[in-house]
Amino acid sequence: MTDVTASPPRQRPVLLTWFLNPYLQIAIGALCDTAGELLLKRGANASHSTSGFLAVVGLTPMASIWTWLGIISYVSSLVSWLHVLRFVPVSIAFPLINAVHILVPVGSWIFLHEAISMRRWIGIGMIVCGILAMIKPLMRAEEKL
Repeated sequence: MTDVTASPPRQRPVLLTWFLNPYLQIAIGALCDTAGELLLKRGANASHSTSGFLAVVGLTPMASIWTWLGIISYVSSLVSWLHVLRFVPVSIAFPLINAVHILVPVGSWIFLHEAISMRRWIGIGMIVCGILAMIKPLMRAEEKL
């Protein structure tokens, strides 16, 4: 016997549906991962204590708010990645998330004022070309799934 008073399943709001798009989550995950790397670097540089137990075991950066923000950013990236893996085959998602190999050096250049050699810029350009070369075939492969 069916219940005629049962309401139809609720649909997600459009904005939430858009936000939970796995490909957008790949981009968000890459950005959170990049932010985590940059924040951890800032946290490591912010700690100058060389004495005490934390210094001996290398944990003085744990006293920096930058380190904790980096950890939060990493956890956000992990949550995003777990969502992506529910919907996109890892053979497709993993090459795309590797945009962090572009974002981290560029972010460290912009925000941390680290130097990037010409050789590294060439490598970054090659990664960009590789990702662009993969996108179209990856999308076709996913359409077949």
